[in-house]
Amino acid sequence: MLDWNDLRYAVTLAEAGTVRAAARRLGVDPSTVSRRLAALEATLGVTLYLKSVRGYAPTAAGRRLFDSLGGLVRELEAFERGGLARGDDEGATGLVRVATTEVTAQHLLERAVPVLRERHPGLTVELVTGNSPADLTRGEADLAVRFLRPAGVEIIARSLGEVRYGLYASAGYLARRPAPPAPERLEGQDIVLPTRELRGGPEEAWLSAHAGGARVAVQSNSMPTIASAAAAGLGLAVLPTVLGDGDPRLTRLWALDAITPRTVWLLYHRDARATARIRAVATAVEDDLRERLARAAAPPARAAGGDAAKPARTSGDAASPRARGAATRAPAR
Repeated sequence: MLDWNDLRYAVTLAEAGTVRAAARRLGVDPSTVSRRLAALEATLGVTLYLKSVRGYAPTAAGRRLFDSLGGLVRELEAFERGGLARGDDEGATGLVRVATTEVTAQHLLERAVPVLRERHPGLTVELVTGNSPADLTRGEADLAVRFLRPAGVEIIARSLGEVRYGLYASAGYLARRPAPPAPERLEGQDIVLPTRELRGGPEEAWLSAHAGGARVAVQSNSMPTIASAAAAGLGLAVLPTVLGDGDPRLTRLWALDAITPRTVWLLYHRDARATARIRAVATAVEDDLRERLARAAAPPARAAGGDAAKPARTSGDAASPRARGAATRAPAR
């Protein structure tokens, strides 16, 4: 009997060109794609692909099959996303994949996910963390929380609020040295620097512009790790206020208003609106993040070493990675 999933894997392979690329689209291991393809070929009794150094190329039989059924496969996927194929309009059950950053995933685990599990015991939430875009049209995720709003009519984008930034320190750090007199005056201070895929982001760009003469104590490609390093007293850190204000070990010394706020978008495929499980998760994510972002936009209640709520006095373009005195070149002393 022909297995619908085998056909879906084979069509995705035809579009992606390689087993590895198809596996990424489908969110499975490459061996699963190969196994599904072998099962389909055995069922049909024909060879659908020929493997070459460039990847997999459909045979004549494979091309006829995909030309005839490829569109139907995608129609059925859209039908599935709508929830009608599984009767999801009757209740929020099953798996929902949410693509988001490490920081947002941690926030969702604090409140939104526990509440969802209590209300919908049959629901499974998968948090796919990282900064790479997820292709919602290919089913790589059901929901995504991102800074970029994609073009096109297939993706619904809902604005959740804006991320703003501040300069943070721990009480332990401030006990050893005074707070900087201004956010641009970081001479002799220790800093925690974003690196790798975070390089060029607003946090690293601001430090590159204003931390000349500071010492790089720790660098990391993880924002939660950067926050933890600052909380341990290892240095000053530029953080999203939604992260820094939520950590009781940290104090916001300055609001860095010169860094342009970034809009946070909740994204989902338009066909997913009819799916109860995706609606339930989308509502929980939207409510939680909207409230967090609104709270983080307000001035902090606590202060240390000066007026913590005072706007940053910056000179030049604080978000420009080409600004002078790059922290990555700061001499250790």
